[in-house]
Amino acid sequence: MTQNPESAPRSLRFKIDEVLSGMLATIEKDSFVDDTEKLGEVFKGLSQEAPLFEPFGALVGEIDFSAALDGALKSLVSNGVLQHEPGRYRLSPEGRARCVASKRTLFNASNIKDLEVGARYFEEHGGA
Repeated sequence: MTQNPESAPRSLRFKIDEVLSGMLATIEKDSFVDDTEKLGEVFKGLSQEAPLFEPFGALVGEIDFSAALDGALKSLVSNGVLQHEPGRYRLSPEGRARCVASKRTLFNASNIKDLEVGARYFEEHGGA
C-alpha cells in the first residue's frame, strides 16, 4: 500500500493509518462507526492493551487525537481501503484484501499478535 508520508503522524515505527489498516485486516465485521471522538477513546484504551498501540496513548495527550485519527481514516478512504457512508465506515472485500496484504508485509509476528489483540479490543469496546 503506497502511503503519503505526510498523511498522518508517526507512532514510533508505523503511521496511524498503517496500524489501523493492519488492525482492520483482523476485525470480523465489515463496518464500524464514523464517530472519531468515540474511536479516539477506543484507541486511547488500546494504548493500554498491546505494545504496538502504546504510542497512541502519547499522541492523545500531545495533539488532538481525533483529528489525527480522522486524517488516517480519510487516508484509508482515499486509498480505496474504506468507504465512508453516513454514520459508518465500510471495509469492502477488496479493501480487506489490501489490509491483509499490508498486515503481512509491514508487520512482524509480535506486531501481528498486537494487531489481533487490538482488533478484539476494538470490537469489544464499540469501535465495530
